[in-house]
Amino acid sequence: MQWDDVNGPRSFFGKAPVDIYKPIEIGETAKLRSNRHDIKVKIIDCQSDFMKGEVIEVSSDIELEMLVQGDMVNFIPKNIVTLYRN
Repeated sequence: MQWDDVNGPRSFFGKAPVDIYKPIEIGETAKLRSNRHDIKVKIIDCQSDFMKGEVIEVSSDIELEMLVQGDMVNFIPKNIVTLYRN
């Protein structure tokens, strides 16, 4: 799947204060965007420039076409719209 690049800084969400400088970790949740559709993934691999995540939430209109919960997707840090810190 082709992910949109984030033009600008990513946003963070979590219990305050959120450490925005900590490296991305396995188990965190990331929101990605593709053609104005938001998809949330649980990060399962972030050891290289390419990351892998398991789809945990998709919009209903894209679910029928391409992705369903449990699918694995690849992305890069530049594709992350929001990072949900644990």
